[in-house]
Amino acid sequence: MKAPTVANQFLELLQKSELLSAGQVRKAVEQFELSDSLTPEQVARKLVKARVLTPFQAERLLEGRYRGFVIDGYRVREVLGVGGMGCVYIAEDRDRSRKVALKVMSSQHSLDPGMLTRMKLEAEAGMLIKHPNVIETYGIDTTGAVHYMVMELVRGISLHELVAIHGPLKWGMASDMFRQIAKALKASHDKHVIHRDIKPANILVSSDGIAKLLDFGLAKIDKGAGAEGDEFSLAMIFGHDCLGTPDYIAPEQADNSNDVDATADIYSLGCTFYVALTGRVPFPQKPNSAKIAAHKTLTARPIGELRRDVPDELIAIIEKMMEKKPQDRYQSAQEIIDALKPYAKRRPVEFDFRQLVTLRAKQARDKDASVEKRRERPANSSITSAAAWLNNPSHHLRSEVDTFAAEDTPAVRQFAPPRKKIAPRQPAPAAPRMESGGKANVPPGWVLQNVKSKRQTPINRVKTRIGTAAECEVKLNGSAVDDRQCYVEFDGVGWKFHQESRKHATFVNGKSEAHKDVKHKSKITFADGNGFELICLPELEAASKRKRTMLIVLAVAAVAATATVLAMSYL
Repeated sequence: MKAPTVANQFLELLQKSELLSAGQVRKAVEQFELSDSLTPEQVARKLVKARVLTPFQAERLLEGRYRGFVIDGYRVREVLGVGGMGCVYIAEDRDRSRKVALKVMSSQHSLDPGMLTRMKLEAEAGMLIKHPNVIETYGIDTTGAVHYMVMELVRGISLHELVAIHGPLKWGMASDMFRQIAKALKASHDKHVIHRDIKPANILVSSDGIAKLLDFGLAKIDKGAGAEGDEFSLAMIFGHDCLGTPDYIAPEQADNSNDVDATADIYSLGCTFYVALTGRVPFPQKPNSAKIAAHKTLTARPIGELRRDVPDELIAIIEKMMEKKPQDRYQSAQEIIDALKPYAKRRPVEFDFRQLVTLRAKQARDKDASVEKRRERPANSSITSAAAWLNNPSHHLRSEVDTFAAEDTPAVRQFAPPRKKIAPRQPAPAAPRMESGGKANVPPGWVLQNVKSKRQTPINRVKTRIGTAAECEVKLNGSAVDDRQCYVEFDGVGWKFHQESRKHATFVNGKSEAHKDVKHKSKITFADGNGFELICLPELEAASKRKRTMLIVLAVAAVAATATVLAMSYL
């Protein structure tokens, strides 16, 4: 849609965006005296100043963009950062009255099986590992058109940004941060998850010195036969047998990323510690092949030559973490936790979060400039294409209000729109069982059959939620089921199971699962033994018909055999 030129057009876009309902728009017009004589920018400025809109929301509306502000109940407020997969936003979870980080996959990656696998791995690991030093993942979902992940919101600075802005860290502060990350790795390794991409950019530090590990997109998760498929998908993206970041990759991981254990993460953690104390990577060789070869054969310049103040004992700890042979390193994260304890000193970390996000926007502009140039087409109105907004150097409404404050003013809560779910949508490419409008058409005859009562609930929607909340299509009561426990979804080809509850487990065919392909006769059960069986009635009827036919054939055969015996007896 074109950019609005009069106030009414801006208000129309605002209503279309679902940020405000029609009634709330009328109330805003009266309360803030939004007359027709005002320009769209003047209307936007008034609503931003009153905290009804954020600068990000207002500026996108002024550009004529209104889609994607509300994603499955999450109200997008601001851009938090931009990565290889897409954008991360600050969003409001209207169902739980909290702010979250919403990681939305960019449109160019949404149909890439490998990138979808990476997001799935990141979400699975994040939901599996519950630890104060790991960014918590609340869930992964899709509207059909948009794939997204919901995570804990931390207003922090990455270790990469911290060193780039302020230089090498004091050794006491660094020791405390890496002791915390070692605790995160212990929790990860205890769940049989190898991170495989420990680096400064994947460590986030809050202003009070709390360090958190993030981005498990390259993780190796010991989950049986399914792991091979995930490994293949990742290898297709990043190159066979070598997953990781060259500046921090362990020698054995560069040879075979699938055959690594906890010591590979320990090596990468040592390289990251080296950067935190020196401000330089251990092996600056170029190209990447030379860098990887250096990890295998060369010794990094001693930290003592670069930092005279770092204790020799602490340097020895880092050098042991960076030993070439896995058996020569620390064998567990717990050993690192113990070794760093005498040197760790918790300190506040000073940074300006607003300036930090502006810096991220600049980096995103530099990164995306070549991509946008290659595309040579206007950006669409999807929320997945925030690069155009980040590329705008003016951000003229941003100075009106600090939208990164921890709490909203009453004005925002007053105008918060009522709960409304976006109808699940499927992407445009051709796939079996798709309607002309591009939405998935649930195949007829599928039901969820209660394993105890045998009562059948027809599945009429692409996404069918199970839980105690009123919004769930299948409602259950009991202490073993959450308000949003789980859901089954038809993706145009087959059925998928997704876990939502962070409190209660769900079992698919007797095994606790977070995400799983399901089919006819798959059982979805809970800790109290209650649950459902996914049933395809036409297939069940066909099987019954086959059974009846077989019985008839056997009966006819038996009659024929009896007749033959009688005939022979007569003869």
